[in-house]
Amino acid sequence: MKQRAVFITNIPSPYRVDFFSYLQKQFPEYEFHIIFSGAGMENRKWSVALSGLSNYHILKSKTIIIRRRFDDRYVFLPLGVEKTLRGIAPDVVFAMEYNPTILRAVHWCRRKKIPFISWTDGTLHSERGIGKVQRLSRSYIIKRAAAFIASSTASKEAQIAYGADPDKCFLSYLTVDIRKYLFDKYGTGEAVKTGKQLIYVGSLIQRKGLDLLLPALAKTEPDIRLVIVGEGQEKPELEAQIADLGLKERVRFCGYVEGEALQKLYRESDAFILPTREDCFGLVILEAMCASLPVISSKYADGARDLVTEGENGYIVDPEDTDAFAAVIGRLFSEGRIAGMGEKSYRKAQEFSFENVSEGCIAALRYVLENRGKKVEKEDFI
Repeated sequence: MKQRAVFITNIPSPYRVDFFSYLQKQFPEYEFHIIFSGAGMENRKWSVALSGLSNYHILKSKTIIIRRRFDDRYVFLPLGVEKTLRGIAPDVVFAMEYNPTILRAVHWCRRKKIPFISWTDGTLHSERGIGKVQRLSRSYIIKRAAAFIASSTASKEAQIAYGADPDKCFLSYLTVDIRKYLFDKYGTGEAVKTGKQLIYVGSLIQRKGLDLLLPALAKTEPDIRLVIVGEGQEKPELEAQIADLGLKERVRFCGYVEGEALQKLYRESDAFILPTREDCFGLVILEAMCASLPVISSKYADGARDLVTEGENGYIVDPEDTDAFAAVIGRLFSEGRIAGMGEKSYRKAQEFSFENVSEGCIAALRYVLENRGKKVEKEDFI
């Protein structure tokens, strides 16, 4: 009989659904189930195809939305968590993050003596403002987990800071299906004409820091242009800022774009830029790298440490230092290194394939399953 494992996460997102589908197909020795706390969020316009996913369950839930200019926060209060788990009868539960759904699932696991793996994208920076109750929930989950999976180096550091045993921590990087984005722009040996077009992809909200990028852009050469892909509540403020800075001829809004149209925009651009004030990872960096783009990333995109090698395939900057930010943009386009850095981005991106990323996830699963019956060393599964 196959051993059953359940992933519990918030909503169906394209990158998670693709990854879960990969696991179900590539590791048939396990029966993977996925429980979603809710069907979606109004500030996420993803088109998610669930047809390739089996054994998934979307819980009915009440959604509390906390409106903030920085970014809206969604809290799902689901029904039937315990009933769904009873029906599946899992051998292991992957508890993703620390929300109310996870707390109920962890409590159920404790009562039924089912081991669970705590998995997080969160970092010390992204969670710097959490309150006492949220800290207590992390402590409760961390102390009782059989193992841990982190989505980045920064996430692993956060787990350890919260009390996780480093010897039970596994890395399974946050990723996308890179096959959808891979484009070897410079690897054919043919000459490729480069320009000076930056692309930003993401929500137009205060957290993403576009208001920090625009003053820096204004200090660069006038032939450097910016394409903004995304929608959000900050657009009127950004348009006013663009007008005040005299950037109307240099900035273009494209609205929300996905799929092949987004891939085309990446390929038509010369470099990617992310000025965020806070991001647990920054998957758009990886998408851009797949398209052979060098990257300028904020130091507050916590996945940048794993994705960007300073001076090789991009730069990591402090977006609040306007002069230094502008200098890095200028340097990228003045040194004639676009092609070389873009080629290194393309090669680096391939390290984040589902095949590679799944290794940490499956290693954690095997470790926990084996540990139920006998004492094993984590190194046996790496």
